Amino acid sequence: MIRYVIASSDKRKEAVIAADDGEIKLTLHIAGDRTPYFAGDLHSMLSYSAGRPWRFEGTRLEGAHITADHDSVLIKGQLESLSFKLKLAYDENQLLKLYAAWENRTGTQLNDIAVGILFELPRNGEEIITIPHMIYNNNPSSDPSRLVPRLGIGEGKGFVCEEHRLPIPCVNMGWTEEGRGRYFSLYSVPSYVESADGAVQYGSLGAVQEEHRLVMTAMSGVLMFNGTKDTVYVAKSKIQPYKGGCMDFPPGFSLAKEYALDWGALQRPGYGFREVVHKGLDLYAPEGAKPLTTEEMVRLKSHALDDRWRTGKSGAAGYIKFTDSNPFGNVSKHPLHYMYGWTGQCLKLAWCDAKLGFDLGQEERIERCIRAVDFYVKESRTGIPGVRHSSYRLAEEQWDDFSWNGQPVLSSRAYGETAADLADIIQLFAEQSRDIPPAWMDALIETAEFCTSGGLASGIMPAAWLMDGTPADEMITAAGLPCLIALAKASQVAGDNRYLSAAEMMMQRYYEYHAATFERPFARSTLDAKCEDKEAGMYFFMAAYELYAITGQTRYKEWAELSADWLLTYVFLWNPAYDQRSAFRNAGFNAVGWPGVSVQNHHLDVFFPTYEFYRFGQLTGNPVYERLGRMIFDAMGQGICTQPGEWKFTVVGEQAEGFFQTNWNHRGHSNKWNPSWVIALVLQNALRFQDAVTGD
Repeated sequence: MIRYVIASSDKRKEAVIAADDGEIKLTLHIAGDRTPYFAGDLHSMLSYSAGRPWRFEGTRLEGAHITADHDSVLIKGQLESLSFKLKLAYDENQLLKLYAAWENRTGTQLNDIAVGILFELPRNGEEIITIPHMIYNNNPSSDPSRLVPRLGIGEGKGFVCEEHRLPIPCVNMGWTEEGRGRYFSLYSVPSYVESADGAVQYGSLGAVQEEHRLVMTAMSGVLMFNGTKDTVYVAKSKIQPYKGGCMDFPPGFSLAKEYALDWGALQRPGYGFREVVHKGLDLYAPEGAKPLTTEEMVRLKSHALDDRWRTGKSGAAGYIKFTDSNPFGNVSKHPLHYMYGWTGQCLKLAWCDAKLGFDLGQEERIERCIRAVDFYVKESRTGIPGVRHSSYRLAEEQWDDFSWNGQPVLSSRAYGETAADLADIIQLFAEQSRDIPPAWMDALIETAEFCTSGGLASGIMPAAWLMDGTPADEMITAAGLPCLIALAKASQVAGDNRYLSAAEMMMQRYYEYHAATFERPFARSTLDAKCEDKEAGMYFFMAAYELYAITGQTRYKEWAELSADWLLTYVFLWNPAYDQRSAFRNAGFNAVGWPGVSVQNHHLDVFFPTYEFYRFGQLTGNPVYERLGRMIFDAMGQGICTQPGEWKFTVVGEQAEGFFQTNWNHRGHSNKWNPSWVIALVLQNALRFQDAVTGD
């Protein structure tokens, strides 16, 4: 037997290639550990198939020849009709790089070829798999009646998707062995081929989960959705056949791919995503776009804010969710209405208006905020203390509610968002030494009292309440975290520590249910998605951030860091290329810094706590979060209409809700769906960043 050993520069990790009588084995070690983190036979690791349907089976490498120097090993041989070579070497980040190339050296074109590298790991039933934006412990909270990515089901038992669908192209498994946590990660450094007509095709990553094994797959582009080959997820709960994936290899054509492997100790099996993020930051070294200054973003979004201001009969005042000002770029066809929280964010827009008014000395903006808050506080009440309506239709002069299984309900997320915004408005007015209407504080206290008494027996908030104030469902979800944030803020503006105590008790429960092990990841923050989603983790982070800022307790700092890393699994650390003549390619759209939405919604949007990331990094002396908060915010300057006609809008400052970087809703363009949250979130972050720069 001949052994080739290459080690990382810190000597902690070793890759051993052992060759014996034509057999080649790869094992990956950590110094001091008795058992390897991966052990595989190269002949079973190399996948090759010709024709459809494509196959995963490993293929023997014939005529294998191995050479080595002091820091790399090169393996060459014949893989069916293709010449193959594989180089292994460590990089400066202690990642084992794999440089693979498949080349057709015959004089004949090879059609419908699928190639790849497979990494088989044993299963004990307790491991946790993470594929960023796609799979989080197999998405246990997702509605089983809806199509979302899953492993272990269908004929093929796997899920394989395009590299460009992955914010961090990686498959990670965390598990416990010999009483210790371990992880193994397979990364792809994305590359693509471009056809004669300008269509771009990337490789693919995924996993097959069977009873006793999990196989991580790095393929040349073939897809599998929930066990069905050549199927692609194209919209919420919709799939369709996929004709791409398999490749033709004309004579002389070579496909080159670069991968990276990482492995090591893990605090808990569910925390493998943290390694994915921080090693991914090293591997991809993300640099986002900055098309606009903060001041330009404030100016543009303020213009869009002004366009949303509407008044009506009986003192109605607020900011409409959809505008009727666009000759095009408004596809909602909804009657004009205010919505509080969720996609409407009426009171967040009111905060922005008042903040602009105070900064610019424009009293009319402050007055608009007052009128909007007064209308909500006085008119949205129901006959049940603390229960309020969620939207108001101007033409009908009627209040409306969310719906849950055909019944009107109060969404805990939307309610908590609105109450937190009300607390922020009260705080803003107090900082400016302005009179605060007593009705505002009364409304906030009434909401806080309702939240302290309206929780579930599990100690957390329900996803929604019926309009009589009883929970609509007992399911444990992260949906109600905004109510916790509202309680924390109410404790500060109302000076009542009971609300802070209630928030802390709830935070402990949310941590135990979701973040202690990540067996049940953050999920169901919206009424329509019903799955693991970015927003649920976002509000856990914001809650931990608020409690840390108030109390200074270390546990809240640690929980904020933990959830920040989980959130970053949704943020693109690299920039996919787009098809020629697509809107994104023409505009030079850069996906770096843009977050996805949920395991059911594979598009990008601007919903992210960019300022809180930035400020948390400053408070804790962590430059990573500080830098990323700013980078993500700057990237979101893309897609804003700077002049009539840009990005399908005629109102300056408008921005779409959805940006489609994948085959989910037609790759390479954005939509025209423009609810007012897209104004509110970006403008509020911009105003706070503007203050931060001035303060610095």
